[in-house]
Amino acid sequence: MRKGRMGGWLAMAVVVFAACDDATAPEDTALFKVEVSGEHFVIEVETDTQVQELEARLQSGVRGVINADIEAGDGGFNDPWDWHMVPSTVHTAAFAIEVCDGRPSMVQADLTYWLDTLGQFCPWGAKVVERIR
Repeated sequence: MRKGRMGGWLAMAVVVFAACDDATAPEDTALFKVEVSGEHFVIEVETDTQVQELEARLQSGVRGVINADIEAGDGGFNDPWDWHMVPSTVHTAAFAIEVCDGRPSMVQADLTYWLDTLGQFCPWGAKVVERIR
């Protein structure tokens, strides 16, 4: 009987802890929709500085470089693409090397190259068009 009680407490603690993590995660990040050459993708950011940079771009309507490391999978926010920008690495820039410039569909079409060789995406003509959350 004692063994069963301990297992029950452990299971309850895990459920409570997991619920706390899920409840706070969305408030800690922001999502922005970005347009490049008529194509869209979504980025997630984690810091106040990142949010301020992207909000400034959104308000001004200015196109420019948004740079970040990329990883496989949509990250839970960049559907329908099979890649996403790593939230902690997203930043705006005045310029970037040409080799990482492109459209979202270019990354998708040659995913292995973009992930394994370049490791980043930096579209030059990126325009922040919407704050999703």
